[in-house]
Parts: sequence; C-alpha cells; structure tokens
Amino acid sequence: MAAQALPGVETRLPDDYGHSAAWSLIHGSGTVARVEGPGTDQGRLTLITAALRLVTISVSFGLLSGAVSVRTGLQDHSLGVFAIGLGVLADVTGSAVLIWRFRAEQRQPVQSGAAEARAAVIVSIALTVVSIVLIIESAAALATGSHPGASSVTIAAAGVSLVVLTPLAYAKHRLGRRISSRALQGDGVLSGIGAAASLFALTALVLYHALGWWWADRVAALIVAAVAATQAWRTVPGRS
Repeated sequence: MAAQALPGVETRLPDDYGHSAAWSLIHGSGTVARVEGPGTDQGRLTLITAALRLVTISVSFGLLSGAVSVRTGLQDHSLGVFAIGLGVLADVTGSAVLIWRFRAEQRQPVQSGAAEARAAVIVSIALTVVSIVLIIESAAALATGSHPGASSVTIAAAGVSLVVLTPLAYAKHRLGRRISSRALQGDGVLSGIGAAASLFALTALVLYHALGWWWADRVAALIVAAVAATQAWRTVPGRS
C-alpha cells in the first residue's frame, strides 16, 4: 500500500518499506522516527552478538562432551555414541571458526562476505570428515560383527548431548536463516547431527539389550553419516 503524505508531516520512507518490520512512522511534531530492527545495521549487529553467544556455548559444551563421547564410544564399541562425540567435536571446529567470522563482521562489516565463505568451507569440511569416518567405522563393525557395550557413562553422555544439542541446533539454524549465514546454518546441522546421533544411540542400545539387534547401533551411525554428507554438500558456498 502506498504511503500518503499528511499535512505538516515530513514523510521519509526507506527503500525496503513494506518489506521490513524495522521501520515505523511516528507522527507528532512533523518528524519521522526510525525504529531499529533486524533490517538495520544496528539490528544485524544485535543478531551477530546473539550468534556469537550460541557458537561460544557450542565450543564450551562440545570440548568436554565430545571428548567424553568419543572415549566412551570407543571403549564400549558403541558407534552410536562415537558418532555423537565425532559430531560434537566437528561442531566445536565449526563453532570456533564462526567465533572468528562473527567477530570479524563486528570489526569490519563490509568484509563479512569473505569471512562467511571461508567459515562455510570449513564447516562443510567438518561435515565431510564426520561422514567419512562414520562410514568406515560402521562398515568395519558390520563386517566383523562386533557387538556394542553400554556403561552408565555412555548412556549419560548420550542423554546429556540430546538435551543440550537439540535446542542449540534449532537456535543456530533459525538465526542462520535470519542473518543469511550458510555457515551458521551448517553449524546448526552439526549440532543437529549430534542430537540425532544421541537419539539413535540410545534407541540402538535399547534394541540391542531388548532384542539382541547388535547391528542397530551400526546402522544408526550410517544414517548419521548420510545426513552429514548431504549437508556438507549443501553448505558449500555458492550453492543455491
């Protein structure tokens, strides 16, 4: 709807009026006020700060959780739990790069595009590594017929990762869409892979102990590997 000028009121509309909730008109003494939001420079900086908080939480949680999951997964021959740890440690890598990327935008917003592209490449590589390692480990375990074990630490690691990573993955992906950051969305996928791997690992352990389905753990890891490979391709810069 076209804006109509009012007598005695100066009307100044931005180019994206009608497409952004960041602007509004306040009629009073013949002036128009600008309300900051996501469509403005200040609004974007607010979102960048929020993104920095998310990736910092990922690094802090992932360093401990990922190491514990990888160690217990290898000790108990549980590829599902190993997949959790691998995904979380890859998430740490991606999140650490994004800390640099978002701080770079805070300092020099005009160069954010180059930083975003480099961060997206590194996140894509992390997803690819997760996929390759899980495929190799799963194939070897299926070939040898090794059975997974389960300890209280293994189950606890999977449970904690599921609770923490699920909302973290959602928040990253949602915020990544808002700021058009393919790298942050890809990092959200890494967190989501950790959450999915946690759910699959817990389900596979239940199936193994209840029905003797030792292969369920390995199949769950292969599913996670397939998702990681798909998302690695989608995260590559330049893809639509």
